[in-house]
Parts: sequence; C-alpha cells; structure tokens
Amino acid sequence: MSASRRVLLLLLHLASVLLAACGTEYDDRFEGVMSDRSYGDQLTADGCRLRPDGRGEPTCIDRFAGRFVWADYAAPWCPPCVDQVPALKQLDAELGEEVVFLTVMTSVTPGYRSIPAAATAAGWAERFDLDPTRVVAADNLWGMTIPTHILYSPTGQSLYRSTGYLPAAAMREILERRIADWRRWQATGDRADWMR
Repeated sequence: MSASRRVLLLLLHLASVLLAACGTEYDDRFEGVMSDRSYGDQLTADGCRLRPDGRGEPTCIDRFAGRFVWADYAAPWCPPCVDQVPALKQLDAELGEEVVFLTVMTSVTPGYRSIPAAATAAGWAERFDLDPTRVVAADNLWGMTIPTHILYSPTGQSLYRSTGYLPAAAMREILERRIADWRRWQATGDRADWMR
C-alpha cells in the first residue's frame, strides 16, 4: 500500500472517530411538519417529558404554549455553546415578549453518558446570568451534536432546526422569516417552501 493511500485511510479513520465523538444528530423528522404539535415528540398521549429546570422544578416545554420557543441545546464543556450565549441573551432582550429562549443542557462532560441534572442547569444559569426557569437538564440527549437550535411554534410545531454556532443577525433573520411564514400559514393555509 502506498504512503499516500495509508495517509488517506488514516485521515478517514480520524474523521470517523471525530464525528462519532461529536455525537449524533437530533431527530429532525418533525421539522416543518405542520400537522405535528408535539414539540418534537416531547408531548405524547402519555403526557409530557418533564425535565428539571435550574431551580430543580420539573417542567415541560408545553408551559410555554402560546409563544414561540427557541430551544438552544448546549453543554458546559462545549466552546461554541458558550460562545452562543451572548447572541441568545441579545435576542432575548430584543424579542423576549414574543419568543421564549430556552436552554437545554445535554451533558455535563464530553464523556460517555454524562447525564446532566438540575445542578447542571442551575450552574449554566448562574454562569451566564440566565433565568433558571428557562434552563433545563435533559437526561436523554447526551449524545446530541451541540449547539443545536430548534424553533417551536406557539402550537408545538417544529419550525426550524440547525446545528452549530449562529450569530445574532442570522438567528434574527431565521426567526423573522419562520414566524412570518407560520403566521401566514395560520391565517391563510398557504405553506412556505420549508413546510410539509
């Protein structure tokens, strides 16, 4: 085997290891499905997925029903997640009456199955001076690629999903378009190109 082929195989192996270490993608089968009102399967016939917030109180995303919710999935060890916080705080200050900005902690460390708890949510809220009722710990998302962003409608549809750092201007543009498209759909039934 040639040296260049060995190097290529080594690089492919390293890339696969890095991708596996970064986690798995969040299930986006709900994005743009206007008939789904489950907040991405968090509401089921059996009830709602409860998660502890930064005060240790069990909470469900449906407590924000009637408002748009921008859920930011993060972890304390994730540099892009830390970098994302100023943009989220800026938009919260500008759009907080219309959009709830919720942070979902997915892990404690980058290690295998480092399940966060209320203390993880509380620590993140304190670290960035966030409302602890809007920072929750998820026990089932430890392998998720982060930061991930999901926008939910006031009636529970998943309107947008992406992974990676987003500057405030990009987030604002996404929010303005998806909110306007959703409102038009609510009023007229006209579907935007991203709606299914």
